[in-house]
Order: sequence, then C-alpha cells, then structure tokens
Amino acid sequence: MFNKIALTAALSATMILVGCNNSGTSAANNPQLEERSKLMKDWRQANEGMKAMMENPDTFDAATFKERADFIADSNAAMWTHFEGDAAKGGDAKDEVWTDAEGFRAKTEEFTASINALSAAAATATTAADVEAQYGEMASNCGSCHKAYKK
Repeated sequence: MFNKIALTAALSATMILVGCNNSGTSAANNPQLEERSKLMKDWRQANEGMKAMMENPDTFDAATFKERADFIADSNAAMWTHFEGDAAKGGDAKDEVWTDAEGFRAKTEEFTASINALSAAAATATTAADVEAQYGEMASNCGSCHKAYKK
C-alpha cells in the first residue's frame, strides 16, 4: 500500500514540476540548456553538502568541504558559457540575463570572486569556522543572482 501511495505521490510531483518548468525553451530540446541545468543541479548538490556542514559544524569534514568548493570553483568558468548566444535563452533564466547583460556579468564576477575565496579558504580549513565568512559570501552572491536573473 505504501509503495503505491509513494509512487502516486512521486508521479504527481513529477507532473507538476514538468508543467511548471514548461517556460520558453525546453532544456530537453537544447543541449546548451541541458548542460546548464545539469551543472546547476550539480552545484546545488555540492552546496547543500557544504550548507549542512555549516549548519552543523560538528559534521564538518574538511576534505569533503574542500572537494565541493573546488568542484564549484573549477567548473565556474564553464557555467557562464552556457548563457552565451541565442541558444542559451530560455529555461529558468529570465530575459534580464540578456537585456541586462552588464548587470548579469557583474553578478557572475561577484560569484566568481566569492567561490574562489571559499575554495582558497577551504584549502587550509580544519573547522567550519575557518570558512564561515567565505561560505556566507558565496551563498549570498549565489542567491542574489538567482533573485535577479532566475524565473
């Protein structure tokens, strides 16, 4: 019984998400949007792990935290190429990414500086306190860009 209810709930949630994500160009029809979406999901997963460690410092694992910060920092330049050109339009990105290209570029530069600072701090961190300020800055820059440029 439980499996049937869980399956029904999962299918319903999937249908709702598919319907809500039907905005403009579909990622399924556009390799550039697919790559951008995949990388954002990978970043979100890395960030969720770091956030959990920041919220519960007793679980801080320096090697894992560094690995996650480095992953985002190392893939950062690739992310922004997925916003270039007409093929990049659509998905979850607002039109302002392209109509306010200078503002978007400034946000990406702020994020880049903050993830690089977090990655550098993580290289020598032994506690969550060692990366707290840099993590906060990176998370703030991530969120402010999404508020301005994500649907």
